[in-house]
Order: sequence, then structure tokens, then C-alpha cells
Amino acid sequence: MRNPHPAAFPVALIDRIVQSTTAKTILDPFMGSGTTAISALNFGRNFIGIDISPEYCELARERIRQHQLSQERAA
Repeated sequence: MRNPHPAAFPVALIDRIVQSTTAKTILDPFMGSGTTAISALNFGRNFIGIDISPEYCELARERIRQHQLSQERAA
């Protein structure tokens, strides 16, 4: 994975969790690099992400933005 966060995990892992629920909004209280937000977007869900680190919040914002741009290009 090309993710600078020290505890990153694959989107596919979180996809399995998000896919298993009917929740319309996914809450990630430890957002880190935004993997859960990206998974929520993959399934058309809303998300709320929280992180204490401003650096990781910015990293997540950028990853989410890039993901949304790639989804728009694919559509």
C-alpha cells in the first residue's frame, strides 16, 4: 500500500465491514488516513471521520479528494 500512515490497512478489509451493515452513515472516531471514509464512498454511504492529528486529517482529506476524482473519471 502507498500510505504514509503507520497503521494503515487495506480498503478491501474495511469494505467487508461497511458492506455488512445497512447504516447510511459510517462513523470513524480514529480516521487516520481516511480508509474507512473511502470505503463508505465505495458503497454510497455518508461518513464522519474524526482524528486528533491535524496532519492525518489533511492526509485523509487529500486521499478522499483523490478517490472522489478517480470515481468521477470512471463514471
